[in-house]
Amino acid sequence: MSKQWGKLVRPGSRAVPRHSWKAELDWYRQNFHGFLHMSLLGPILIIKLTAPYVIARQNTVIMAIAWGVIGGFSITIGYHRLWAHRSFSACLGIRIALAVVGAAQNQWPILWWAKHHRAHHKYTDTDQDPYNATRGLLFSHIGWLLGLNENAWGPVDVSDLQKDPVVVWQDRLYWPILITVGILLPGTIAHYGWNDWKGGILYAGLTRIIVTQHSTFLINSVAHAPWAGTQPYSTGTTARNNPFLAILTLGEANHNFHHAFPADYRNGVSWDEPDFSRWIIWLWGKLGWANDLKIASPFEIERARSNQLKDRTQRQRDSLPRMSWKEFRKRSGDAHTLICIDGGIYDVVDFMDAHPGGRDMIRQSLGKDATDLYHGTHLHSSHADTILRALQVFTLEDSRR
Repeated sequence: MSKQWGKLVRPGSRAVPRHSWKAELDWYRQNFHGFLHMSLLGPILIIKLTAPYVIARQNTVIMAIAWGVIGGFSITIGYHRLWAHRSFSACLGIRIALAVVGAAQNQWPILWWAKHHRAHHKYTDTDQDPYNATRGLLFSHIGWLLGLNENAWGPVDVSDLQKDPVVVWQDRLYWPILITVGILLPGTIAHYGWNDWKGGILYAGLTRIIVTQHSTFLINSVAHAPWAGTQPYSTGTTARNNPFLAILTLGEANHNFHHAFPADYRNGVSWDEPDFSRWIIWLWGKLGWANDLKIASPFEIERARSNQLKDRTQRQRDSLPRMSWKEFRKRSGDAHTLICIDGGIYDVVDFMDAHPGGRDMIRQSLGKDATDLYHGTHLHSSHADTILRALQVFTLEDSRR
Protein backbone atom coordinates (compact mmCIF):
# COMPACT_ATOMS: atom_id res chain seq x y z
CA MET A 1 0.00 0.00 0.00
CA SER A 2 1.41 3.37 -0.95
CA LYS A 3 0.18 6.91 -0.64
CA GLN A 4 0.07 9.24 -3.62
CA TRP A 5 -1.26 12.81 -3.66
CA GLY A 6 -3.13 12.22 -0.43
CA LYS A 7 -4.87 9.11 -1.77
CA LEU A 8 -4.54 5.49 -0.73
CA VAL A 9 -3.25 3.57 -3.74
CA ARG A 10 -3.09 -0.20 -3.67
CA PRO A 11 -0.39 -2.06 -5.59
CA GLY A 12 -1.49 -2.65 -9.16
CA SER A 13 -4.18 0.05 -9.13
CA ARG A 14 -4.08 2.84 -11.68
CA ALA A 15 -3.22 6.19 -10.11
CA VAL A 16 -5.41 9.14 -11.04
CA PRO A 17 -3.51 12.01 -12.72
CA ARG A 18 -3.16 14.87 -10.29
CA HIS A 19 -4.57 17.63 -12.47
CA SER A 20 -7.42 15.74 -14.13
CA TRP A 21 -11.03 16.62 -13.43
CA LYS A 22 -11.28 13.27 -11.69
CA ALA A 23 -8.47 14.15 -9.29
CA GLU A 24 -10.04 17.54 -8.58
CA LEU A 25 -13.41 15.93 -7.86
CA ASP A 26 -11.76 13.43 -5.52
CA TRP A 27 -9.86 16.25 -3.79
CA TYR A 28 -13.12 18.13 -3.24
CA ARG A 29 -14.87 15.02 -2.00
CA GLN A 30 -12.07 14.30 0.48
CA ASN A 31 -11.93 17.83 1.84
CA PHE A 32 -15.71 18.24 1.93
CA HIS A 33 -16.17 15.13 4.04
CA GLY A 34 -13.11 15.99 6.08
CA PHE A 35 -14.70 19.31 6.96
CA LEU A 36 -18.15 17.85 7.50
CA HIS A 37 -16.78 15.07 9.70
CA MET A 38 -13.89 16.84 11.41
CA SER A 39 -15.17 14.98 14.44
CA LEU A 40 -17.17 11.77 14.63
CA LEU A 41 -19.20 13.79 17.10
CA GLY A 42 -19.95 16.37 14.43
CA PRO A 43 -23.54 17.13 15.50
CA ILE A 44 -22.50 17.67 19.12
CA LEU A 45 -19.68 19.94 18.00
CA ILE A 46 -21.99 22.01 15.79
CA ILE A 47 -24.61 22.36 18.51
CA LYS A 48 -22.01 23.33 21.12
CA LEU A 49 -20.46 26.02 18.91
CA THR A 50 -23.73 27.50 17.69
CA ALA A 51 -26.05 27.04 20.68
CA PRO A 52 -25.41 30.56 22.01
CA TYR A 53 -26.55 31.99 18.66
CA VAL A 54 -29.12 29.49 17.36
CA ILE A 55 -31.41 28.01 19.99
CA ALA A 56 -32.89 24.63 19.10
CA ARG A 57 -36.64 25.16 19.22
CA GLN A 58 -38.92 22.25 19.94
CA ASN A 59 -40.66 22.35 16.56
CA THR A 60 -37.31 22.45 14.78
CA VAL A 61 -35.97 19.48 16.72
CA ILE A 62 -39.13 17.48 15.98
CA MET A 63 -38.82 18.32 12.29
CA ALA A 64 -35.13 17.36 12.30
CA ILE A 65 -35.91 13.97 13.84
CA ALA A 66 -38.84 13.31 11.49
CA TRP A 67 -36.86 14.43 8.45
CA GLY A 68 -33.94 12.28 9.58
CA VAL A 69 -36.11 9.16 9.88
CA ILE A 70 -37.70 9.77 6.48
CA GLY A 71 -34.26 10.37 5.01
CA GLY A 72 -32.97 7.19 6.63
CA PHE A 73 -35.73 5.18 4.99
CA SER A 74 -34.85 6.70 1.60
CA ILE A 75 -31.38 5.18 1.97
CA THR A 76 -32.32 1.81 3.48
CA ILE A 77 -35.28 1.20 1.18
CA GLY A 78 -34.27 3.16 -1.92
CA TYR A 79 -30.52 3.38 -2.33
CA HIS A 80 -29.88 0.03 -0.66
CA ARG A 81 -32.66 -2.49 -1.25
CA LEU A 82 -34.32 -1.08 -4.37
CA TRP A 83 -31.33 0.04 -6.43
CA ALA A 84 -28.19 -1.60 -5.02
CA HIS A 85 -29.76 -5.06 -4.62
CA ARG A 86 -32.86 -4.95 -6.82
CA SER A 87 -34.70 -6.84 -4.09
CA PHE A 88 -38.04 -5.38 -5.21
CA SER A 89 -39.51 -3.10 -7.87
CA ALA A 90 -41.48 0.08 -7.27
CA CYS A 91 -43.82 2.36 -9.18
CA LEU A 92 -42.50 5.57 -10.72
CA GLY A 93 -43.83 7.84 -7.96
CA ILE A 94 -42.11 5.85 -5.21
CA ARG A 95 -38.84 5.76 -7.16
CA ILE A 96 -38.85 9.52 -7.74
CA ALA A 97 -39.66 10.21 -4.08
CA LEU A 98 -36.88 7.90 -2.88
CA ALA A 99 -34.41 9.46 -5.33
CA VAL A 100 -35.23 13.03 -4.25
CA VAL A 101 -35.23 12.38 -0.51
CA GLY A 102 -32.14 10.17 -0.86
CA ALA A 103 -30.21 12.95 -2.56
CA ALA A 104 -31.09 15.23 0.38
CA GLN A 105 -29.07 12.94 2.70
CA ASN A 106 -25.75 13.85 1.02
CA GLN A 107 -24.68 10.25 0.45
CA TRP A 108 -23.91 10.91 -3.21
CA PRO A 109 -25.99 9.84 -6.22
CA ILE A 110 -27.66 6.45 -6.46
CA LEU A 111 -25.31 5.30 -9.19
CA TRP A 112 -22.18 5.97 -7.13
CA TRP A 113 -23.70 4.59 -3.91
CA ALA A 114 -24.90 1.37 -5.53
CA LYS A 115 -21.57 0.88 -7.28
CA HIS A 116 -19.51 0.89 -4.10
CA HIS A 117 -22.12 -1.17 -2.26
CA ARG A 118 -22.16 -3.87 -4.92
CA ALA A 119 -18.37 -3.93 -4.76
CA HIS A 120 -18.64 -4.32 -0.99
CA HIS A 121 -20.80 -7.43 -1.34
CA LYS A 122 -18.81 -8.95 -4.18
CA TYR A 123 -15.41 -8.44 -2.53
CA THR A 124 -16.33 -8.36 1.18
CA ASP A 125 -13.37 -8.08 3.56
CA THR A 126 -10.78 -7.88 0.78
CA ASP A 127 -8.70 -4.98 -0.57
CA GLN A 128 -11.26 -4.57 -3.36
CA ASP A 129 -14.00 -3.93 -0.79
CA PRO A 130 -14.42 -0.11 -0.57
CA TYR A 131 -14.94 -0.22 3.20
CA ASN A 132 -12.94 -3.31 4.04
CA ALA A 133 -13.67 -4.01 7.72
CA THR A 134 -10.42 -5.92 8.18
CA ARG A 135 -8.57 -2.59 7.89
CA GLY A 136 -10.07 -1.37 11.13
CA LEU A 137 -13.14 0.30 12.56
CA LEU A 138 -12.17 3.87 11.70
CA PHE A 139 -11.32 3.03 8.09
CA SER A 140 -14.57 1.16 7.46
CA HIS A 141 -16.58 3.91 9.15
CA ILE A 142 -15.22 6.98 7.37
CA GLY A 143 -11.55 6.53 6.51
CA TRP A 144 -12.44 4.94 3.17
CA LEU A 145 -14.06 8.25 2.16
CA LEU A 146 -11.22 10.46 3.34
CA GLY A 147 -8.71 8.37 1.40
CA LEU A 148 -10.99 7.65 -1.52
CA ASN A 149 -9.55 5.74 -4.47
CA GLU A 150 -12.29 4.28 -6.61
CA ASN A 151 -9.76 2.56 -8.89
CA ALA A 152 -8.93 0.18 -6.04
CA TRP A 153 -12.50 -1.12 -5.90
CA GLY A 154 -13.29 -4.40 -7.53
CA PRO A 155 -15.23 -4.12 -10.81
CA VAL A 156 -19.02 -4.46 -10.68
CA ASP A 157 -21.82 -4.20 -13.21
CA VAL A 158 -24.12 -1.18 -12.85
CA SER A 159 -25.40 -1.16 -16.43
CA ASP A 160 -28.95 -1.78 -15.17
CA LEU A 161 -28.81 1.46 -13.18
CA GLN A 162 -27.35 3.39 -16.09
CA LYS A 163 -30.51 2.50 -18.02
CA ASP A 164 -32.86 3.58 -15.22
CA PRO A 165 -34.23 7.05 -16.12
CA VAL A 166 -34.83 7.99 -12.48
CA VAL A 167 -31.25 7.12 -11.55
CA VAL A 168 -29.86 9.06 -14.52
CA TRP A 169 -32.08 12.05 -13.74
CA GLN A 170 -31.03 12.10 -10.08
CA ASP A 171 -27.36 11.76 -11.03
CA ARG A 172 -27.61 14.82 -13.25
CA LEU A 173 -29.49 16.99 -10.73
CA TYR A 174 -27.94 15.65 -7.53
CA TRP A 175 -26.40 18.88 -6.22
CA PRO A 176 -29.44 21.13 -6.84
CA ILE A 177 -31.66 18.54 -5.11
CA LEU A 178 -29.28 18.24 -2.16
CA ILE A 179 -29.07 21.98 -1.58
CA THR A 180 -32.75 22.68 -2.21
CA VAL A 181 -34.41 19.73 -0.49
CA GLY A 182 -31.71 18.83 2.01
CA ILE A 183 -30.81 22.28 3.35
CA LEU A 184 -33.06 25.09 2.09
CA LEU A 185 -36.38 23.26 2.43
CA PRO A 186 -36.03 22.61 6.20
CA GLY A 187 -35.04 26.25 6.66
CA THR A 188 -38.03 27.44 4.64
CA ILE A 189 -40.49 25.26 6.56
CA ALA A 190 -39.08 26.42 9.89
CA HIS A 191 -39.13 30.06 8.77
CA TYR A 192 -42.74 30.15 7.64
CA GLY A 193 -43.90 27.70 10.28
CA TRP A 194 -42.42 29.19 13.46
CA ASN A 195 -39.90 31.86 12.36
CA ASP A 196 -36.73 29.77 12.83
CA TRP A 197 -34.95 29.56 9.49
CA LYS A 198 -31.51 29.46 11.13
CA GLY A 199 -32.46 26.49 13.28
CA GLY A 200 -34.11 24.80 10.32
CA ILE A 201 -30.92 25.00 8.25
CA LEU A 202 -28.58 24.16 11.12
CA TYR A 203 -30.44 21.37 12.91
CA ALA A 204 -32.93 19.94 10.38
CA GLY A 205 -30.46 20.53 7.55
CA LEU A 206 -26.75 20.18 8.33
CA THR A 207 -26.90 18.33 11.66
CA ARG A 208 -29.53 15.93 10.36
CA ILE A 209 -27.35 15.17 7.32
CA ILE A 210 -24.38 14.27 9.52
CA VAL A 211 -26.46 12.05 11.80
CA THR A 212 -28.03 10.23 8.85
CA GLN A 213 -24.64 9.70 7.24
CA HIS A 214 -23.13 8.24 10.39
CA SER A 215 -26.14 5.97 10.74
CA THR A 216 -25.22 4.49 7.36
CA PHE A 217 -21.52 4.42 8.22
CA LEU A 218 -22.25 2.40 11.37
CA ILE A 219 -23.38 -0.48 9.17
CA ASN A 220 -20.05 -0.46 7.36
CA SER A 221 -18.08 -0.37 10.61
CA VAL A 222 -19.80 -1.55 13.80
CA ALA A 223 -22.00 -4.11 12.03
CA HIS A 224 -18.76 -5.75 10.83
CA ALA A 225 -16.91 -5.56 14.15
CA PRO A 226 -16.16 -8.95 15.78
CA TRP A 227 -17.30 -7.71 19.21
CA ALA A 228 -20.55 -6.11 18.05
CA GLY A 229 -22.98 -8.90 17.28
CA THR A 230 -23.79 -12.47 16.34
CA GLN A 231 -23.47 -14.60 13.22
CA PRO A 232 -26.50 -16.90 13.17
CA TYR A 233 -26.45 -17.43 9.39
CA SER A 234 -22.86 -17.34 8.15
CA THR A 235 -19.27 -16.89 9.26
CA GLY A 236 -18.12 -16.36 5.68
CA THR A 237 -17.77 -12.60 6.26
CA THR A 238 -17.29 -10.25 9.19
CA ALA A 239 -20.96 -9.16 9.04
CA ARG A 240 -22.87 -9.34 12.33
CA ASN A 241 -26.46 -9.07 13.54
CA ASN A 242 -26.99 -6.40 16.18
CA PRO A 243 -30.64 -5.88 17.23
CA PHE A 244 -29.97 -2.63 19.11
CA LEU A 245 -28.13 -1.09 16.17
CA ALA A 246 -30.84 -2.46 13.86
CA ILE A 247 -33.41 -0.33 15.66
CA LEU A 248 -31.28 2.79 15.22
CA THR A 249 -30.62 2.03 11.54
CA LEU A 250 -34.20 1.08 10.63
CA GLY A 251 -33.33 -2.58 10.16
CA GLU A 252 -30.00 -2.41 8.38
CA ALA A 253 -27.89 -3.84 11.21
CA ASN A 254 -29.31 -7.34 10.87
CA HIS A 255 -26.23 -7.53 8.75
CA ASN A 256 -25.32 -11.19 9.01
CA PHE A 257 -28.71 -12.08 7.56
CA HIS A 258 -28.26 -9.49 4.83
CA HIS A 259 -24.86 -10.79 3.74
CA ALA A 260 -26.18 -14.35 3.75
CA PHE A 261 -29.26 -13.39 1.69
CA PRO A 262 -28.47 -10.06 -0.04
CA ALA A 263 -31.29 -10.32 -2.59
CA ASP A 264 -33.97 -10.64 0.11
CA TYR A 265 -35.98 -7.44 0.58
CA ARG A 266 -36.07 -8.24 4.30
CA ASN A 267 -33.15 -7.83 6.66
CA GLY A 268 -34.21 -10.51 9.07
CA VAL A 269 -37.18 -12.79 9.71
CA SER A 270 -37.30 -13.42 13.46
CA TRP A 271 -38.46 -11.31 16.40
CA ASP A 272 -34.90 -10.47 17.44
CA GLU A 273 -34.11 -9.05 13.99
CA PRO A 274 -36.11 -5.77 13.97
CA ASP A 275 -36.49 -4.34 10.48
CA PHE A 276 -38.80 -1.35 10.04
CA SER A 277 -37.83 -0.91 6.39
CA ARG A 278 -39.10 -4.39 5.62
CA TRP A 279 -42.61 -3.57 6.78
CA ILE A 280 -42.82 -0.41 4.70
CA ILE A 281 -41.85 -2.36 1.57
CA TRP A 282 -44.37 -5.06 2.52
CA LEU A 283 -47.10 -2.41 2.92
CA TRP A 284 -46.24 -0.88 -0.45
CA GLY A 285 -46.56 -4.35 -1.93
CA LYS A 286 -50.06 -4.71 -0.49
CA LEU A 287 -51.01 -1.29 -1.86
CA GLY A 288 -49.66 -2.16 -5.30
CA TRP A 289 -46.87 0.43 -5.13
CA ALA A 290 -44.14 -2.24 -5.00
CA ASN A 291 -43.89 -5.65 -6.61
CA ASP A 292 -41.51 -8.54 -7.23
CA LEU A 293 -40.55 -8.66 -3.55
CA LYS A 294 -37.72 -11.19 -3.43
CA ILE A 295 -37.29 -13.47 -0.42
CA ALA A 296 -35.00 -16.34 0.48
CA SER A 297 -36.87 -19.61 0.91
CA PRO A 298 -37.56 -20.78 4.47
CA PHE A 299 -35.55 -23.90 3.63
CA GLU A 300 -32.46 -21.84 2.71
CA ILE A 301 -32.74 -19.77 5.88
CA GLU A 302 -33.21 -22.79 8.12
CA ARG A 303 -30.34 -24.61 6.41
CA ALA A 304 -28.04 -21.63 7.02
CA ARG A 305 -29.02 -21.56 10.68
CA SER A 306 -28.57 -25.31 10.99
CA ASN A 307 -25.13 -25.21 9.38
CA GLN A 308 -24.08 -22.42 11.72
CA LEU A 309 -25.34 -24.39 14.71
CA LYS A 310 -23.37 -27.45 13.58
CA ASP A 311 -20.24 -25.37 13.07
CA ARG A 312 -20.66 -23.75 16.48
CA THR A 313 -21.20 -27.15 18.09
CA GLN A 314 -18.11 -28.49 16.39
CA ARG A 315 -16.04 -25.54 17.61
CA GLN A 316 -17.32 -26.12 21.13
CA ARG A 317 -16.41 -29.78 20.85
CA ASP A 318 -12.95 -28.96 19.61
CA SER A 319 -12.38 -26.82 22.70
CA LEU A 320 -13.41 -29.60 25.11
CA PRO A 321 -10.87 -32.04 26.58
CA ARG A 322 -10.55 -35.35 24.76
CA MET A 323 -11.12 -38.80 26.18
CA SER A 324 -10.24 -42.18 24.72
CA TRP A 325 -12.80 -44.95 24.44
CA LYS A 326 -10.85 -46.98 26.98
CA GLU A 327 -10.88 -44.14 29.49
CA PHE A 328 -14.58 -43.57 28.81
CA ARG A 329 -15.36 -47.19 29.62
CA LYS A 330 -13.25 -47.07 32.77
CA ARG A 331 -14.85 -43.87 34.10
CA SER A 332 -18.31 -45.13 33.25
CA GLY A 333 -17.65 -48.22 35.30
CA ASP A 334 -16.58 -46.10 38.26
CA ALA A 335 -19.25 -43.38 38.19
CA HIS A 336 -22.05 -44.70 35.97
CA THR A 337 -22.90 -41.21 34.73
CA LEU A 338 -21.33 -40.96 31.27
CA ILE A 339 -22.94 -41.68 27.91
CA CYS A 340 -21.58 -41.34 24.35
CA ILE A 341 -23.60 -39.90 21.44
CA ASP A 342 -22.21 -38.83 18.05
CA GLY A 343 -18.63 -38.69 19.31
CA GLY A 344 -19.51 -36.55 22.31
CA ILE A 345 -19.34 -37.74 25.92
CA TYR A 346 -22.05 -36.45 28.23
CA ASP A 347 -22.49 -36.46 31.99
CA VAL A 348 -26.21 -37.16 32.44
CA VAL A 349 -26.41 -37.63 36.20
CA ASP A 350 -28.34 -34.37 36.73
CA PHE A 351 -30.70 -35.01 33.83
CA MET A 352 -31.83 -38.58 34.47
CA ASP A 353 -34.82 -37.63 36.62
CA ALA A 354 -35.85 -34.90 34.17
CA HIS A 355 -35.74 -37.14 31.09
CA PRO A 356 -39.27 -37.44 29.62
CA GLY A 357 -38.71 -41.15 28.95
CA GLY A 358 -37.65 -41.86 32.53
CA ARG A 359 -34.39 -42.91 34.18
CA ASP A 360 -34.41 -46.46 32.84
CA MET A 361 -33.97 -45.42 29.21
CA ILE A 362 -30.83 -43.48 30.09
CA ARG A 363 -29.56 -46.03 32.62
CA GLN A 364 -29.42 -48.79 30.01
CA SER A 365 -27.09 -46.64 27.87
CA LEU A 366 -24.60 -45.59 30.55
CA GLY A 367 -21.05 -46.45 29.56
CA LYS A 368 -22.16 -47.21 26.00
CA ASP A 369 -22.43 -45.57 22.61
CA ALA A 370 -26.09 -44.50 22.48
CA THR A 371 -25.96 -42.81 19.08
CA ASP A 372 -28.32 -45.27 17.40
CA LEU A 373 -30.71 -45.19 20.34
CA TYR A 374 -30.78 -41.38 20.42
CA HIS A 375 -31.49 -41.05 16.71
CA GLY A 376 -33.54 -44.19 16.26
CA THR A 377 -36.13 -44.28 19.05
CA HIS A 378 -37.90 -41.12 17.95
CA LEU A 379 -37.05 -37.78 16.40
CA HIS A 380 -35.63 -35.57 19.14
CA SER A 381 -36.50 -31.87 19.03
CA SER A 382 -34.02 -29.04 18.65
CA HIS A 383 -34.67 -28.30 22.34
CA ALA A 384 -33.46 -31.81 23.20
CA ASP A 385 -30.33 -31.20 21.12
CA THR A 386 -29.73 -27.97 23.04
CA ILE A 387 -30.03 -29.77 26.38
CA LEU A 388 -27.66 -32.47 25.16
CA ARG A 389 -25.01 -29.92 24.13
CA ALA A 390 -25.13 -28.39 27.60
CA LEU A 391 -24.32 -31.78 29.14
CA GLN A 392 -21.22 -32.49 27.06
CA VAL A 393 -18.00 -32.74 29.06
CA PHE A 394 -15.56 -34.52 26.70
CA THR A 395 -15.01 -35.27 23.03
CA LEU A 396 -14.25 -38.86 22.05
CA GLU A 397 -10.64 -39.15 20.97
CA ASP A 398 -11.06 -42.15 18.67
CA SER A 399 -13.85 -43.99 16.90
CA ARG A 400 -13.41 -47.38 18.59
CA ARG A 401 -16.54 -48.57 20.35
